[in-house]
Amino acid sequence: MGRTPRKWRSGSVRARRFPKTRFLALGIDWLALLYLSLCVYTLIDHWYPAFVVVRPSYHVPFPIYAWFTTIAGTLLLALVWENLGVSLGFRALSVRVARCDGSRTSWTMRLRRLGLDLLLVPSSLVSLTATLAPVAGLAVLCLGLARRTGISPIPGIAGWPIGAWLQTLGHSLAVFLLLLLAGAALLGLAYILLRAIWLRGTGDAGWIDRMTGTALASAGDLEESGTTRVRWYKTASGLFVILLIAFSFYVGSITTKIDLGTFARRASVTSYIWKDLLRPDFSHLTVIEPVLQDSIGTALIETVFMALMATIFGVVVAFPLSFLGARNIMATGPIGWTIYSFMRGFFNVVRSIETIIWAVIFAVWVGFGPFAGVLALAAHTIAALGKLFSEQVESIDPGPLEAIAAAGARRWQVILYGVIPQIIPSYLAFTLYRWDINVRMSTIIGLVGGGGIGRILFYYKNDGRWTELGAVIILIVAVVWLMDYTSARVRERIA
Repeated sequence: MGRTPRKWRSGSVRARRFPKTRFLALGIDWLALLYLSLCVYTLIDHWYPAFVVVRPSYHVPFPIYAWFTTIAGTLLLALVWENLGVSLGFRALSVRVARCDGSRTSWTMRLRRLGLDLLLVPSSLVSLTATLAPVAGLAVLCLGLARRTGISPIPGIAGWPIGAWLQTLGHSLAVFLLLLLAGAALLGLAYILLRAIWLRGTGDAGWIDRMTGTALASAGDLEESGTTRVRWYKTASGLFVILLIAFSFYVGSITTKIDLGTFARRASVTSYIWKDLLRPDFSHLTVIEPVLQDSIGTALIETVFMALMATIFGVVVAFPLSFLGARNIMATGPIGWTIYSFMRGFFNVVRSIETIIWAVIFAVWVGFGPFAGVLALAAHTIAALGKLFSEQVESIDPGPLEAIAAAGARRWQVILYGVIPQIIPSYLAFTLYRWDINVRMSTIIGLVGGGGIGRILFYYKNDGRWTELGAVIILIVAVVWLMDYTSARVRERIA
């Protein structure tokens, strides 16, 4: 069968203390099946009026038990997939179920492993869920005290009535201690169960692996041991991916109500807009617009400087924060992990909020105008550049850092002389690219009072002045094009 895989040559399965890969693959399969189920529900809701006479806005009222059945059924089906060799998660993580000597598993071994998984995985999930029961009981207790309906950890059961404050306090403490003891007992039982089934020491096989004589192996190791590689589209997981793509495209077209016939049939309706846009009126390029008390040229210059100031503010703040969000710099202890996790969460939360929302917030905060636009762009820039910068720090060559640290340098000296010289070119490139992005984004925040050319753009649009709008669009395109070309050439020189 060829030579034994590298990871298994010692005769024992190399494993982590908790099979993270195993459950990550299960999560991928489960989510894929849930997504496919959601697509099926969407198709049923869409096609139901075609077979049953109902009003056009009718939606199929799926019962609550259907959703719970779907959640449980897809979990069981994901377990079946993984043990029968159809797992999308295993293929995504490049692992396979095989014998401990690297050879293929038999159907008997797969069915035995499937039976154990169907028994133990749901029971493990139930045991973990049961540990949350005391937390739910505590919430019921607090709700009963707040509403003065009674002292009880179980919904619908009154327990002790609300009485004198000392008596109520005593009964509440008694229920709290009972919940605390129940939580500790459930947590201990869950830990014993999970440890017996899943946790193991490094180099030891798990309980299911020992019972079935199988384990997860790297796909590369199995190929070394003689297993032939099959093209992805000929595998069951590959066919499932094709099915997911087809369903996604079809359900997406239904959900978004795409109608290419209407798109082609009504093309002539917009002809007057195109005609006006293609004969731009530059009369207000330097002449002030009476209503807005601003000219297109002045607003365009204002937009460029808004993007510039937002980029400068963003870089100044994102530069130091990026080191706090880099795993290789901060993740050296509990405090470092906490700071790292907080910074990454901060970056993700702030950049997930659209710039136009930040513009609304700052327009209310400091008033309408370019300053609100600068603050909105700067907030998004800090989060976006902070994430990019921190990822760049994580990808640096660790060799110079180790050499500087070995010479006796302190931590700040390692960062100053080992990290910063490696990241400066990328930081400059990202900064120029972000300035380019901010120029484009600044045209949108004018919709909510962020100032700049966006204010004039939306004024002409709302007023139906398409010739002036065409002039604004042409100038925006010209500026963005010029900045994109210039920043691209500068980034090439820096790289």
